[in-house]
Amino acid sequence: MTSIQDFFETAYSQSSRYWWNVPYAYSTEPDDLAPSLLGQATLRHARSRPPGKALDVGSGEGVDAIRLALLGWQVEALELTVAGSEKIRRTARRLGLDVIVHQGDIREYETNQIYDLVICNGVLHYVADKSLVCEKLQRITAIGGANVISLWSDYSPVPECHRIVEVYPDAERGAVVAAYKAWRKELLYFDRVKPEVAHDDMDPHVHSHIKMVAVKEG
Repeated sequence: MTSIQDFFETAYSQSSRYWWNVPYAYSTEPDDLAPSLLGQATLRHARSRPPGKALDVGSGEGVDAIRLALLGWQVEALELTVAGSEKIRRTARRLGLDVIVHQGDIREYETNQIYDLVICNGVLHYVADKSLVCEKLQRITAIGGANVISLWSDYSPVPECHRIVEVYPDAERGAVVAAYKAWRKELLYFDRVKPEVAHDDMDPHVHSHIKMVAVKEG
């Protein structure tokens, strides 16, 4: 079975843009992101307060990190792959942005920094021990700060084309939602049986997701 790092190293290396291959990829206007409920919610949250410090976990090619940097946030990106990390650095340089990129795995990543916004989009369905990662994300979040979370739920089966890597979807009311029980929700949405349109390298298929924006209150 292919490792998740090898899978995305190949995907990011073989295309100029694997995710968000659209003209408005780096738009900071929520209305431009009509196809993405979570993208809109993230931008509305980020624009509703003074820019702070953000960490984008599993940043991929850096779309969320770049959008936040364009809004004036101090952004760090944590990306598992070398190819994705380099894409983020190149895009930031091209746009004149200062994005700090760490190449590594959230399960091993340690920091003394505290962030006002932590994004973890499309990571947790590749992690068996979700509670451990959620606890880490929460620990590095400031009071009043938010976590943006998206992962596959088990409402629908993992498509066969994705079974080339180990995947661990969560129940809709499973470990991830339970971990944020005490946090105030700006968004908690179960997106069921949604056609995949974010990349075109596989046969047509569907996913079900858990999407959440949760605020850490004192």
